[in-house]
Amino acid sequence: MGNLAHAPRAIIFSDFDGTITQEETFSLLMREFAPEASSRMIPRLLSGEITLREGVPAVLETIPSSAFPAMERRMREAPLRPGFEEFLNTLEHLGIPLVVLSGSIEPLVNARLAPYRSRIERIVAAKVDLSGPFLKVTSPYADHDELVYKPGIIYSFDVPTRIVVGDSVTDFSMARLGSLVFARSLLAKKLEEEGRTYIPFETFFDISNYLELHKKA
Repeated sequence: MGNLAHAPRAIIFSDFDGTITQEETFSLLMREFAPEASSRMIPRLLSGEITLREGVPAVLETIPSSAFPAMERRMREAPLRPGFEEFLNTLEHLGIPLVVLSGSIEPLVNARLAPYRSRIERIVAAKVDLSGPFLKVTSPYADHDELVYKPGIIYSFDVPTRIVVGDSVTDFSMARLGSLVFARSLLAKKLEEEGRTYIPFETFFDISNYLELHKKA
């Protein structure tokens, strides 16, 4: 999976929910379309009582397949973090591919990123089967209690420099692999607690400016 056409020296691996999007869109969708299951399962997820690999399908698989088009429409309306398009321009200028890693569902991520899809090297997320009466979640990337095990995907790319962008404690495992890490919110707090170096950001303008400033470093 990790073979790229032009063997770049660096790849950016970015989370989607709360990183590329301004809000935790996937959690909001689960609460909207599966309110009862979300009220039961999300607190257990946050407390660590159950894993993402267990909890996310438990919520999603209570949602009728007929509701999925409405979920996609809602996702298309999700606001992106400011500067994302300019960030893509910067990456193209610097020759750095972008790989989006998400614990969400691939069609939902694609729904929001469709206008930019040709500029993104790869989107990796869980799959969904809509052939039955309810959503059925599958993931070839599930491992280590995660529905999408991001470190395993990052390891599949043979590249000297791994740049990681994230916002949540669920991104910590991939942040540990980063040669350079851009972090905000709970991920930044976790990295501080662990004594790990990171670059703070709030918008993609921050990341673009840093990359341009250090492009010869």
